[in-house]
Amino acid sequence: MSEDHGNLDELIVMEREVMAELKKMFSDPALSTLDRVRVANALAYHAVVLNRLQSKKGEDSLFDEDNLGDFVAGAHYANGPMRRRIRRDFRDWTRRISLKK
Repeated sequence: MSEDHGNLDELIVMEREVMAELKKMFSDPALSTLDRVRVANALAYHAVVLNRLQSKKGEDSLFDEDNLGDFVAGAHYANGPMRRRIRRDFRDWTRRISLKK
């Protein structure tokens, strides 16, 4: 069981690193709107995966539909429409992943 938690810890660290990199990419002024939408979708997906990993470990979820937009709020291009897009993608990924058992 402790080996499972060790693997989960490694995966959680990896997911956090991926999310930090995606947040940094989201702020890149060279990204087109389409690329920014793709990054937003990937960010939402990884937030759902991180929540899943934390719940398997017995911890509370880090993100929900409301605070994920706040996570990227510091990013320069995280305006209202993009924050709504991230929340919508998060909601969609939560449904898709929860259907897979």
